[in-house]
Amino acid sequence: MINSLLAILLAFLAVASSANTLTSVDIANVTLKATLKSHSSCLRYQVPRRFCVWLSPWLGKNVTPFLDHYSPDLIVMVYRNKDDNPWSEARVLLDKASAAAQTRVIAQMSALSSVGSGNHSLMNVHEQEVIFKEADVVGNPAIPLFSNAVNALLLPSTATPMKPYFQSMLDSILWRGLMPASIPEEGAAVALNVVHHVGKGLVDWGGIYPHEGTVIGNNDAKASIVIAQRAADLLTNTNPFSNVHIKQSLTNTCGEHCNASPITENSDDTLFQLIYPIEETDCVPLGSDESYDLRMLNEKGAYAWIVWRHYQGCVDGEGKFVGVFP
Repeated sequence: MINSLLAILLAFLAVASSANTLTSVDIANVTLKATLKSHSSCLRYQVPRRFCVWLSPWLGKNVTPFLDHYSPDLIVMVYRNKDDNPWSEARVLLDKASAAAQTRVIAQMSALSSVGSGNHSLMNVHEQEVIFKEADVVGNPAIPLFSNAVNALLLPSTATPMKPYFQSMLDSILWRGLMPASIPEEGAAVALNVVHHVGKGLVDWGGIYPHEGTVIGNNDAKASIVIAQRAADLLTNTNPFSNVHIKQSLTNTCGEHCNASPITENSDDTLFQLIYPIEETDCVPLGSDESYDLRMLNEKGAYAWIVWRHYQGCVDGEGKFVGVFP
């Protein structure tokens, strides 16, 4: 299944335009191109200066390098309505099924139809200070190509290409903050967001808690950035409030002595690369660039990022691990 999806994506890569103005049909191509060509600024590969020593009965002492770099694990998409996902393949292959599941939930809970429903609240003159978005987090389909194309030894990514780790339409009740399921997280949000918010220092674009698709404000781009961070955060967040959401967790262990940094707001260990509506080659923590939101505004209110996580550790060797030297 993965191989066939990659074949489809490679076909897009072969025929797509090189223009910087993107449409929804370009997003698969852009994901591949941006991942491959941005390794110089986002990979941040450190030439190995430390080595891992292993002992085995048949090989004796063997040595592997201790590596330090970033990997493009995930694609995060934020959009208004169920048919607005900027990645057309994800919209067809993933969102159609989750939208059908959401429709069944709506049929059982009439309150869902009037809470968000994927609509951007700026369209409602009575809700100018409320913005709601859906979100998907999917394993980057370019991971195998990236590993093969970069002329450097890399630690294995913990993400599975094209795997849906989070789809807000499958998590409709909590993503819309419907009571009583969301009461504990919403109640704790005020205290938690003192530390856990997008933006450093006095800059506060919005809190990570609760993990919902609603942000109070009137800046579409900044609200979408907060929602993107919330959706990605769910995958490695071990807080009890995050565990009640419908999601697939992403491991932080990439080998016997190898670790990937958890997804964390305002951290240089978690970098986001904007790929829709514009392609950017820079990777930054969300909220660290005050001009970032001005460049990404678009009429569709749809956005997509590659998430690069920091990896450090030993390439697995044969036998018993002795230690890292020097």
